[in-house]
Amino acid sequence: MQRKNKAMLAAAIGMVAIVVATTAVRCSIAHTAGQADADPPAASVEQPAEQEGPEMGTEAEKGPDEAAAVLEELRGSAWTAADGSGKTLAFREGSFVESDGASVSMTAFEVEGSGSSGAQRWLDVLLLKDGDAAGRSATIVLDEDGGTPSVACDGFSLSGRYVLAATPGGAVEVTGLAEPYPSLVDGRTDELAAAISEWAAGHAPTAASATFDGEVFVDIAGGRVSATFHLDDDASTIVAAVYRSGEFTVLG
Repeated sequence: MQRKNKAMLAAAIGMVAIVVATTAVRCSIAHTAGQADADPPAASVEQPAEQEGPEMGTEAEKGPDEAAAVLEELRGSAWTAADGSGKTLAFREGSFVESDGASVSMTAFEVEGSGSSGAQRWLDVLLLKDGDAAGRSATIVLDEDGGTPSVACDGFSLSGRYVLAATPGGAVEVTGLAEPYPSLVDGRTDELAAAISEWAAGHAPTAASATFDGEVFVDIAGGRVSATFHLDDDASTIVAAVYRSGEFTVLG
């Protein structure tokens, strides 16, 4: 999975790959291509009935803007099981990842609709797991009524409901850098760490470190240098840091 993710990043950038080791450097061409205890049923949150009238404050099928706003909030937050078990949940682009500290469960999903009612907003999704070609329908409910926000779904594997977790406020530490990468980015490793930290704050808030994986992609004509990094969040997020004209852009 990690190799596939890195290949996709490289393909999106279209660069020459330089693999960095402590004793050798090799170059290759990057081709351009153009859930285990489930909570009891009482823990589930049901979607408000669609037939409720305006007086109930229900708005269904809000469209892509509403869905995008919910997804952004889910991805930009860290979640921990409401039962205090320590299980965690992280949302990524098109998937969510649950972990109990010893194992990880990842589920891909496609958004089919969205809606809101009072302090609740929800996404109607199609869950896609390995071996299940047809998928199954589920609803992800984000509840922001009063206290700590929570998210629930009948498709979660390890816990039926998660609550917003306190996140560390420190910067992400970049580790494992090796030449020639620092030279290729003009020694701007502090700016690199700052750019990754800013990205992680909104997409992988539990990450504390980013490890250089030894691959550098160089676009000579475009004047771009990119390297991939593994974050230590529960989702094991992989990001690419693209350096051009003295500035870094982080993609993931």
